[in-house]
Amino acid sequence: MNAGEPALGAFELRVGARGSLATALASERGRILLEVELGVRMAAERSPGDSRAEVPNRVLGGSPPLEVWLSPRPVERGRCGDLAWAGDGEALFGCLARELDDGTAAAARSVFAELLALAEERGCPHLVRVWNFLPGINAEERGIERYRLFNVGRAAAFAERYGECERRFPSSSAVGSPGERLVTWFLAASTPGTHLGNPRQVHAYRYPADYGPRAPSFSRATMAPAALGGALFLSGTASVAGHETRHAGSLDGQLDETLLNIETLLAAGFDGRPLPGLGDFDLLRVYLRDPGALARVRERLRQRLGKRVPLVFVEADICRADLLLEIEGVALP
Repeated sequence: MNAGEPALGAFELRVGARGSLATALASERGRILLEVELGVRMAAERSPGDSRAEVPNRVLGGSPPLEVWLSPRPVERGRCGDLAWAGDGEALFGCLARELDDGTAAAARSVFAELLALAEERGCPHLVRVWNFLPGINAEERGIERYRLFNVGRAAAFAERYGECERRFPSSSAVGSPGERLVTWFLAASTPGTHLGNPRQVHAYRYPADYGPRAPSFSRATMAPAALGGALFLSGTASVAGHETRHAGSLDGQLDETLLNIETLLAAGFDGRPLPGLGDFDLLRVYLRDPGALARVRERLRQRLGKRVPLVFVEADICRADLLLEIEGVALP
């Protein structure tokens, strides 16, 4: 985080080695909202108080770090079916995994219907950020790409609960996973955040039908409400200008385009107020289709960002087959 005391209501994000971080947080279990660990398979059975998101995607260039979100307030935990949650009255984190036995669209629809219902029930009806890991994201299922079917199911869940609801679409990411289940975790708030667009890109939820039967239901970034400290959540961002992929086949070209997209969004600000700069992020997660690209991408990002910004590199297919990388992140107050 930035120097100084955290903003009123702000939560914390700590990233580090599982063993040392777990030891350091042993006395703060009552404040943990969510733990995220990549490079592991989600356990089949979970205890009611276990709010861990586990993803099988391989972390590149080092041991898988543990990400821990902590509240400044006491946390209540629970479970609704296979949806584990933890909340403090202002913020609600939840995670679940769903088999694709009935198809990708059905799985996505049920996941989002359940998380939207839980968010309403727990008094945090405003989604801020959603992370999705979808097995075989570029594979075809009944002649349609799985990511496009995921968008159909996600859009249906939003429409069934809210009707026309573009203003409710949060920041989000959806990348491929080697696992067998759709893994989703999310953050919701008791008061609405501000969902942002990017001047260089068409809103994802207004993509033309060329990209599937239903457009993706997400915004380019979300500024969390003041009750959560005003953290900025950057959606998965790739080499897309307007609605078209740019620099197909060029790793350097796609990285430059992706960084230009992020910097343009940040420079645009909102309500006349500036957003954090790229060097102010507390975590950037970089998804790489080809793990062999790690050295090149890491070197160029370090040249651009310096050493302060934590970078986590993850092997994952991207939502379009011609995209080579995607970057998402969070900047805390």
